[in-house]
Amino acid sequence: MHRLGAILKKELKHYFFSPMAYIVTALFLLITGWFFGNSLFLVKEAEMRGMLDVIPVILMFVIPAITMRSIAEERKMDTLQILLTLPVREGEIILGKYVASLIFYATVLIFTLFYPLVLSLLGRPDTGVILSSYVGLLLLGATYIAIGIFASSLTSNQVIAFVTGFAIIFVLFIAGRVVGIMPLKLQPIVEGFSVTSHFEDLLRGIISSTDIVYFMMLNILFLTLSVYVLREKGK
Repeated sequence: MHRLGAILKKELKHYFFSPMAYIVTALFLLITGWFFGNSLFLVKEAEMRGMLDVIPVILMFVIPAITMRSIAEERKMDTLQILLTLPVREGEIILGKYVASLIFYATVLIFTLFYPLVLSLLGRPDTGVILSSYVGLLLLGATYIAIGIFASSLTSNQVIAFVTGFAIIFVLFIAGRVVGIMPLKLQPIVEGFSVTSHFEDLLRGIISSTDIVYFMMLNILFLTLSVYVLREKGK
C-alpha cells in the first residue's frame, strides 16, 4: 500500500499542478456549460439531457488527452525502467495511475454539479435521474481512463497514445450508433458491446447490474492488458 500511495501521490501532484490538465478541464466545463445554457436559455428547457447526450463525445477527446502521458511519458523519459527496477509491481504502477486519473476526473465532475443546482432553483428536477446520470458519468469516465492508460502503455509517443485511445473509445461509442443498420441477429451483440447503449440506460434513471458489470468488466479488461503490456515490455 505504501508503494501504491507513493505512485498515487506523484500522479495527483502532476494532475493538480499541470497547466495542460487545467486547460483540458476548462475546455470541458466550457463546452458542457454551453450545451447546458443552450437548453436552458435558447430551447427554454430546464433539463440536462442535451448536455449529457454530448458528454460521451467530449470525453472521447478529453480522457485520452489526460491519460496519454501516463505511461508514454515515463517510457520516453526512461523513468519507467527505473520504476520497474524498484520493489514495485506493474499492477501497482497501473492502479496508481488509474486511481489518480479517476480522482482528477471526479474532481472535474464536481464542478458540473452547478448545473443540477441551477435546475433545483428553477424547479423540481428528478433527483433519481440526476443521480443515475452521475453514476453513468463516473462509470463512463472510468472506462475511458482504463482505455487511455492501456493506449499509453503501448508506446512512448503521447500523440500515438492519444490517437490509439481515441480509436478504441470511438469503436465502442459508434457501435451503438450503427446498430440499426446491422443484421437483426447481430444487433443484440453490437448493442451489448456499445458503451452508449449502457450509458443511455443510466441517463434514463435505470441503474441495472448489467450496465454496472459491463463497465466494470471493461475497466478490468483494459487495466489487465495494461499490466500485461508493461510486464512484457519491461523484460
